Amino acid sequence: MKTLRTGKRVVFTGIGLAACLSVIGCGTDNQTTANNVTTSSTSSAAKASGTANVAYAGSLQLTNDSYVSPLFRKQTGYAYQGYGNGADAVASMIKSGQITPNVFESIGTGPIQSLGAKYTDWAVGFASSPLVIAYSKKSPYAKQLEAIANGKEPISDLFTLMAKPDFHLGRTDPNTDPQGQYFVMMTHLAETELHLPAGTANKVLGSLDNPNQVYNETDILARLQAGQMDASSAYLPEAIQQHLPYIKLPDTINMGNPADAKLYASQHVKLANGKTVSGAPIEVYATTIKGTQDQDAGTAFAKLTLSKQGLQIYQKMGYTLTPFKVWGNKADVPKAIADEIE
Repeated sequence: MKTLRTGKRVVFTGIGLAACLSVIGCGTDNQTTANNVTTSSTSSAAKASGTANVAYAGSLQLTNDSYVSPLFRKQTGYAYQGYGNGADAVASMIKSGQITPNVFESIGTGPIQSLGAKYTDWAVGFASSPLVIAYSKKSPYAKQLEAIANGKEPISDLFTLMAKPDFHLGRTDPNTDPQGQYFVMMTHLAETELHLPAGTANKVLGSLDNPNQVYNETDILARLQAGQMDASSAYLPEAIQQHLPYIKLPDTINMGNPADAKLYASQHVKLANGKTVSGAPIEVYATTIKGTQDQDAGTAFAKLTLSKQGLQIYQKMGYTLTPFKVWGNKADVPKAIADEIE
């Protein structure tokens, strides 16, 4: 993304503005706008030269733009710019050159692996989050959903409701976003684990990219809050952060418990590009991207994210901290980050 910086304003040029606004989820170190181009105050640290240009899974937008980045600027003096979308879509944009971040934060390692060694050959996992079903208090099914959330009705009733033809369910696109993939696998897993009638999952989902259900990750919950749907897939931290009522799912189907990894691995989803994705516990991974500008700033941002202070932010935002897990070649992890996680 090309930017021209003049004083305290950031002017996007070329495809940068279109990419930022069409997918939303874009943050900088200046003022907030209605298009999620978010900013905040100037760093109190000595001004460092460079920008941490962070591309992240859309569910991480609030955590990064509103909490991690202010601390990062204050402690390092570097500038910050954030961009959010489905993690697979972010990876595709990196490979096409449409965006050039120096940090990438993904849900799962799949999007990172898809980049290839040209861009990165390592990543560190550090936090997990289960899937939940967030719902709207404006829904005609709100009372039934609330009863399920409170444990007054069985969780199987949730899937019976979601399978109704007039139930408006929202989910993200499995072809561009891991959350969409996890939701499809969760629904099929629920059919077997909860002993639901055969075909329930297909009734809930419809086609893989059902246009009546699929929304962009960065605005799906805003649509839910506006009453445009009855319920939506969400990660637990998203529901907590946005003060949405939600229904917890059993560990055996919520894709968030590492102890159930073998069970999750029994599920698979075939994407439009022919790729098959297998189930795995949901985990947040961070890496830096080779060959981009301001490598020191990117490394500093990843280091802070993985520091005690950064992890405390994630925990406060509803994530479950997990032992550091290095994907790829540990020897290629930048020394500053390797020292932090060790």
